[in-house]
Amino acid sequence: MKTVSIAALVVAMFFLPLNAFGSGCVSCDIEGTTKEGKCLEGDCKNGKGTMVRADGTKYEGEFKDGLPNGKGTFIYPKMEASKKGTYTFRDSGRYEGEVKRGIKEGQGTFIFTSGAKYEGQFEDDRRKGRGVMTNADGKVAYEGEFDKGMPNGQGTVNFPDGKKYTGDVLNNYLNGNGTMIFPDGKKYEGGFVMNKIAGKGVMTYPDGKKEERLFSNGRFIGNKPPAKKNDS
Repeated sequence: MKTVSIAALVVAMFFLPLNAFGSGCVSCDIEGTTKEGKCLEGDCKNGKGTMVRADGTKYEGEFKDGLPNGKGTFIYPKMEASKKGTYTFRDSGRYEGEVKRGIKEGQGTFIFTSGAKYEGQFEDDRRKGRGVMTNADGKVAYEGEFDKGMPNGQGTVNFPDGKKYTGDVLNNYLNGNGTMIFPDGKKYEGGFVMNKIAGKGVMTYPDGKKEERLFSNGRFIGNKPPAKKNDS
């Protein structure tokens, strides 16, 4: 049985498995940038205005006490920052929605430069809570819970080849218990580990036939657990 990968859902967005739905940065705000910036026009203290930060991020919307707060739009330029010998990537694109104390907080929409889109909840400048990720072609790729900017919790994954997974997702991987429905009508219910079918599961065929199987690393290993070795 073939293994599955969430990374294939959002084609041409990102190139690392853990980055299939977003950047690898922890806070999505590069160290050294600030929540404040230069006011270009309007009232950037307590009103509506336009501001630009030193890193090129532009904000248009409501302000309170000198910080973006209320409803507004962030436009993030594409950038890459070097940090302690590694690279930190930040999402580039456009955010529209609720803002608190200079960061994304509440309900909002992020449109990536690729055309893919996230609609849902944000907390502490990251995708967290319930949300929907849509591919550039408008098809829903993932709907469910997010944490630390990635799919995390319970969710539904729609694959380009017609497969549909509903169940546990951990750090952008199918991991835990879930149900996979295949285009030919087969249905697998059981365990997954790091995108691979693993543990005990039940395969139901279109004619109603059911088979209980054991899997390891995505491969069928039998109908009974392997006998434990006697160490004596």
